[in-house]
Amino acid sequence: MFDSPIVSLITPSFNRAEIIQETADSIFNQTYPHWEWVIVDDGSADDSWQKLESYAAKDNRVKIFKRNRQPKGANACRNIAIENCTGQYLVFLDTDDLLASFCLEQRVNALLKDTEADFIYFPTLLFKHKPNDLKLLWNIDKDEDEINRLLTGDPICQGTGTIWKKESFVKMGMFKESLLLWQDIELHLRAFLSGCVAKKRFDLPPDLFVRISDISLSRTGFHSLPKLNSRIAVFSETADQMQQKGMVEKYHKGLRYMFANIFIAAASSNYFNKANELLQMQKSWNLFTVAEQKILRQYQFIRKYKLYKIQVLQNKLHSAIMHIVGAQADTIGKIPYQKEIKV
Repeated sequence: MFDSPIVSLITPSFNRAEIIQETADSIFNQTYPHWEWVIVDDGSADDSWQKLESYAAKDNRVKIFKRNRQPKGANACRNIAIENCTGQYLVFLDTDDLLASFCLEQRVNALLKDTEADFIYFPTLLFKHKPNDLKLLWNIDKDEDEINRLLTGDPICQGTGTIWKKESFVKMGMFKESLLLWQDIELHLRAFLSGCVAKKRFDLPPDLFVRISDISLSRTGFHSLPKLNSRIAVFSETADQMQQKGMVEKYHKGLRYMFANIFIAAASSNYFNKANELLQMQKSWNLFTVAEQKILRQYQFIRKYKLYKIQVLQNKLHSAIMHIVGAQADTIGKIPYQKEIKV
């Protein structure tokens, strides 16, 4: 075990010149000095690269790269950064988020004390313009199965709210580069299903600020067909893994919820062929009865023929679907946190 392990901060960057200085300042202000910041630029058209060069010139712990292979995207950039990092521990940080000054110290100490853990979760705060302005937690710990929380859209945290042993992360297969959406969900589902040991330290103060804004690495074109296909891929691969491990019955409710989420998105975005494919696909895992499939088809029918303009019909069918799969009870961005956290 390392007495003072190096933490590799892994960051993808794309056209973030106007806000990356705040992120850089939060790194340079860390109380734990044994870090390296590994940034991979994804072909920025602004002066992001020049800013990154200035950070690297200022501090030799900053290592900058340009994405040198396909595919384009944050996941490929993260993997390239991991391939070029030297740290024993990994912390993922996006260019619009901020670390509390004690973040790395807190996370390293937790992992040094819990040697069995492959990764550890920590609480996170949301902010919009400046730290502590929203006074809301990203999410909270609950006495619930973490896999089921991921399936039902109530994850305990994002990928940035963790610290990983690099060896464990590489062994698990790192980020799936083909995904355009649900990268964190897929990553954590795969981690749990592959037997990674996760621990939670929600007894500690929040150590990360996640920015809520119109700018995002992944939200652009949220309802596009490629991003829908990514969601379908995450679902089908997860369901297949669970089937192989004999876990479909245990997570039947969660799988139904995730499926319904994707099906409604497909039908509501007029991807009716995809909706039909999904209805055929779900038979592989026996997720819905014939009567329940009929309700799903009725929802698709009213979307296809624009009968949703009859609001009472739309509401009735949507309520029927929610009755089938269960209403979402997520607490993301809903729990207040009054204490001030220093950046």
